[in-house]
Amino acid sequence: MPTQPVTDVVLTWVDSADPKWQKQRLLYCPSDEANNPFVGGENRYTDNGLLRYVFRGIEKFMPWVRMIHFVTYGHTPKWLQKDNPKLHIVRHKDFISGQYLPTFNSNAILLNLHRIPDLAEQFVFFNDDMFAVRPCKNTDFFKKGLPCDMAVMNPIAAPDSDPFWDMMINNVMTINKHYSKKKCIHAHPLKWYSPRYGFKSVFRNLSLSGFRFFPGFYDCHLPNAYLKSSFAEYWEANKAICEDTCSHKFRNSEDITEWAIRYWQLAKGAFCPVNKSKMGAYVSLKDGSANIFFQKTSFKLLCINDECDAKSLEPFVQRFEQLFPEKSSFEL
Repeated sequence: MPTQPVTDVVLTWVDSADPKWQKQRLLYCPSDEANNPFVGGENRYTDNGLLRYVFRGIEKFMPWVRMIHFVTYGHTPKWLQKDNPKLHIVRHKDFISGQYLPTFNSNAILLNLHRIPDLAEQFVFFNDDMFAVRPCKNTDFFKKGLPCDMAVMNPIAAPDSDPFWDMMINNVMTINKHYSKKKCIHAHPLKWYSPRYGFKSVFRNLSLSGFRFFPGFYDCHLPNAYLKSSFAEYWEANKAICEDTCSHKFRNSEDITEWAIRYWQLAKGAFCPVNKSKMGAYVSLKDGSANIFFQKTSFKLLCINDECDAKSLEPFVQRFEQLFPEKSSFEL
């Protein structure tokens, strides 16, 4: 039986309380944009205090992970066991070109992940608000050397007031520039009309089949599986917009995001079909969907929205303590 290729995790984190980081952010952020929630507002860099549970979840429920590449500005939590052999602390300057540093643009950081030294070809990207909450198999993320994902189209409904959707449009435009939707679907029909997605998702793809171009893609706010080579391919084909994004110190409506590389993998057919909606959930403390976390027992992954106060997070802390009563080997 062939050996499964090694898989790494990339985990990004920012300590917004770091005085040095705060000083640099204010130095580069235009005064009129300092409180813009899209650009320089504090909520863009909030540490919700749940990071230790990200590590606990990966160690307990994803023991097959070879290495966690922990990407930071340079700071680390006081409780972190830095000499853990499965931990690689990666500073921005370790993998991002100096011409773009310092950067406070998450898009610039994530577009360069493939440059992390010693990063495995297969890796799963975690934000610090994403958690493994039940046992996960390597094959939940990779099969036959390909990322597990779902190719479901979703038109972009872009509100005028939210620049985030401009970036989503930019992502899709780069895909349509290089790939013919008709040819992509014709080349891998069972990946676009997989019964694993469920009737509604397959019907959505069928109903959008008449569009000449990809109108957008369905995104799950969950850990995503990537191939390092996909980042390199995307950069080679879209160098100008990648470099332009990296040149922005803060998020910009002209940026692309790392989701563009996910779309690239979908259009290329470099993925194995799964229903990611059954794997996990994005829960919002604002609309009450957080109850899903407490009621649904089958989810393996969880993402908590980052616009929440300490009081709102108390139920999650209690639940995480029940799930992970013991410290991980990544904690002092």
